[in-house]
Amino acid sequence: MKNFFTNPFNVSIASLIASIVLYALIVGAPLLRVFTASTIGTLIQIAVPILILITILGLIYSFFIKGNKKFIFVFLHLASICIISFGIYVFIALQDFAP
Repeated sequence: MKNFFTNPFNVSIASLIASIVLYALIVGAPLLRVFTASTIGTLIQIAVPILILITILGLIYSFFIKGNKKFIFVFLHLASICIISFGIYVFIALQDFAP
C-alpha cells in the first residue's frame, strides 16, 4: 500500500477506474429492477460522496504526474467533477417537480 500511494500515475488510474465503476453502479442499479426505490436511494446516498472523494483524490494526485499524461488525467478528473456537479444540480432542481 505504501508503494501504491507513492506513484501518482497508479493512484490516478485507480481513481478513474473506481469512478467508472461507481458511475455504472449509479446508472445501472435502477435499470436492473431488482432493487426497491428506497434501496436505490440509499445506494445513491452512499455512492455519490465516495465518488466525489475518489475523484478529488485522483485530481490531486494527477497534478504530480510527470509528462504529457498529466493534462489528460487532469482533464478527465475535472470532467468527472463537472458531471457530478451537474447531476447534483439537476437532482436538486427537479426534486419537487414531480407530484
